[in-house]
Amino acid sequence: MKYLVLLFLLFSCKIQEKRNLLITNKWEYKFAEDCISNILFRADGTYENYNCERDYPYSGIYKIKRDTIYLIEIDLLSDVPSINEENNYKTGIICKNKLIYKGSFLQYVSWENYDHENNKWSGDIIFPPNEIFYIKVTP
Repeated sequence: MKYLVLLFLLFSCKIQEKRNLLITNKWEYKFAEDCISNILFRADGTYENYNCERDYPYSGIYKIKRDTIYLIEIDLLSDVPSINEENNYKTGIICKNKLIYKGSFLQYVSWENYDHENNKWSGDIIFPPNEIFYIKVTP
């Protein structure tokens, strides 16, 4: 039993260590000379992902499982205000991005859209080119 508790504590420390490394650094992906995307992780479990190609900041929550980081994107579900929300726009989960933590960089692995009609992940996983890396940049 002592060994299980020790293993759990070590595992928890490793995840916290990775989380600290994420939130104390800026992560950039250079798409072109004048186009740099970036991800900023916050200590409260949220992130902001600026996409320079679309000139748009995406945001949501992140989760860490071993060396894998999941970005759960939350954004507008519609450009039309919700009637029940007093002219507020309805937001919700859009997609799930998967990155692998490799020390000085994050490798973009896949993304999957969320199917709001059926309230589940679409099952259509998209695998981007292997050369999408977010490099750690110290602030």
